[in-house]
Amino acid sequence: MTARPNEKSSPSPKRPGRTGAGQAAPADRTTRQRVGRPLGEERRVQRAGAEAREAVRRAGRPAGEPKNPPRVDREVFRRPSGRRASAGRVLAVGLLCFGLWTLFDANQLYHNALSAPFGTRRSVSLAILGPIADVTNALGLSGPVNAADSALGRNNQPSSAATLPAVPVTPTGGGLRAPNDAGPLGVAPHPHGRGKLPPPPRLVWPPPLPQPTRAHPLRLLDIGDSIGEDLGYGLGDVFSSDPYVRVIQRAKIDTGLARPDYYNWPAELESELRRYHPGAVVIMMGANDDQTLSLANGSGVSTSSPQWNRIYRRRIALMMAEVTASGAHLVWVGLPPVSSPAVNNAFVLRVNGLAKLLAAGRSGVTYVPSWKLLAGPHGTFTQYKTLNGGVQQIRYSDGVHLAPAGWDLLASYLLAPMERAWHIDLHARPLFKLG
Repeated sequence: MTARPNEKSSPSPKRPGRTGAGQAAPADRTTRQRVGRPLGEERRVQRAGAEAREAVRRAGRPAGEPKNPPRVDREVFRRPSGRRASAGRVLAVGLLCFGLWTLFDANQLYHNALSAPFGTRRSVSLAILGPIADVTNALGLSGPVNAADSALGRNNQPSSAATLPAVPVTPTGGGLRAPNDAGPLGVAPHPHGRGKLPPPPRLVWPPPLPQPTRAHPLRLLDIGDSIGEDLGYGLGDVFSSDPYVRVIQRAKIDTGLARPDYYNWPAELESELRRYHPGAVVIMMGANDDQTLSLANGSGVSTSSPQWNRIYRRRIALMMAEVTASGAHLVWVGLPPVSSPAVNNAFVLRVNGLAKLLAAGRSGVTYVPSWKLLAGPHGTFTQYKTLNGGVQQIRYSDGVHLAPAGWDLLASYLLAPMERAWHIDLHARPLFKLG
């Protein structure tokens, strides 16, 4: 049949994989390259590649390594059959050790926090460590710990020096308001308006202290600022093994007699006397008072004013009168020399002179200085002294506070004046002696 003009003949359909009758079409380039290669040659190529790979593998194998290393028996590496400690148990033991260390060394940790810079971290640390330190002293644990620290030569200096800045005076009109009897002191000693203290009886007052016994121990109340708190720790150490004396530590840091709007010590002292009924009181304070005295009407009296000494002297006299009026005996301890930009020695001597003058001739009140005891060879601040035949750190590097050896030394020094003034035997023995 003849094709029509201008008519293309349609190509015949191609079968997949076929190039022609009886011939298989190569699927890809590799297949096309293999077409016509003898089977033996292909096997020789495969064998040569395997030998090359084996040579490369052997080149990276250390000398002497067997071709087929033996299979490792995993049973050889089994863990010992002993009982393993769980993570929770390890954590519990660690927390227990930390708690015991905190309890035994609470005084030192508390004073390290006390010497830290003012701020939230210091306040939180003091709030947590203060009650723990009270428990330590109540259990009588601080004395052995301090003795061990001294034997080991631990100085325990705080990481940073602290200052005792003056609290700003409340502006006029926002100060303390006296409900009844503010008087010339500018403070209200009795917040509940009970009036003036009753005059002492005409008999011997305060009455003589009876000899303490186990059944009726002497209650010794410690009052003051942060240095008074240091002394309270020392008293707790000295009397820790004396069943005839019970020490009540009620000092409070950052307080004094200059700012009754911040902390009213006359009112607080009256409350403590009514609560504990102590036979004797020890007071040590004044390091925070080098600042303007705040009055009840919101005004202030500068330290350079002639009125400052008069008002401050009356506040000291009020504290002394409250103690003796309650029937207790009082030991007022003078401040030691300092080395701090916040407190100067001229002011310390000024406060000590006022307290010494008021104690002279007042029944039931004894003034005991600490300057010479805690001063260096030239009568100035020192951090170290030779005690019990060795050098001990008695003051912290902040230039104000007492270190453990210092507060134990001062408390030991007070034993003899107390016994002479009160005519009793306290049974306790000094923890330190000079030389």
